[in-house]
Amino acid sequence: MTDNGDEGGSGIMHNSCFCHPWRKTVVSIEARDHTDADLAADMNALSFEQRQAMEDDIHGVSDIIEETPEFVKEKIIEMREELNKLSSRKRHAWDRASFLRPSLSEDERLYLMCLRARRFRPDDAASLLAAYYGAKLDLFGENLLPHRITWNDVSRTRRVSSSMGSFFGLELFTSS
Repeated sequence: MTDNGDEGGSGIMHNSCFCHPWRKTVVSIEARDHTDADLAADMNALSFEQRQAMEDDIHGVSDIIEETPEFVKEKIIEMREELNKLSSRKRHAWDRASFLRPSLSEDERLYLMCLRARRFRPDDAASLLAAYYGAKLDLFGENLLPHRITWNDVSRTRRVSSSMGSFFGLELFTSS
C-alpha cells in the first residue's frame, strides 16, 4: 500500500521515514533503493528530542519510569492479580515454590525485579515470573525451586560442560 492507499509493487508495509511515523508506505525490499543521503535527510528532519529518543532506543537506553512508592505498590498489586489470572499449568512451579517457601509470595524485591524487566507491565511481569520458576523447576528440580541457585548447586559434570562452553551439556542439565 502506498502513501495514498493504493495497492502496488512488492515490498514490506512499514511506517514511513522517521519524520512521518503515522504515514504508511511500502518500503522496498531492495537495499539499493535507499541511500545514505535518504537516511541523513530523514535524520535531519527530526527534532533534537526525536533524534535523542531514537538513539536511546538503538542503544537500549529507555525513558525513565518514575518509581514512586505508590506507583510501585500499585504495580505489585496488579502483578499479583495478573499472576492469579494465569492458568494453573503456567504458574504451577510458582505456586509450588511459594508453597515450599511462603515468604516468596511476599518478596516485593522479586516482584519489582520482574516489573522492571518488563517496563512495569504487570501482565508481562507475571508471565516472566511464572516462566522463571517453570525453568528453574525443569533445570534444578523441586528441592532447589524455592532457593537461590549457586554454583555449588550445579553438579561437577554440569560445571565441566559449562566451563568448556559446550551446549551439548544441556542434555545433562535437564536430566537428573
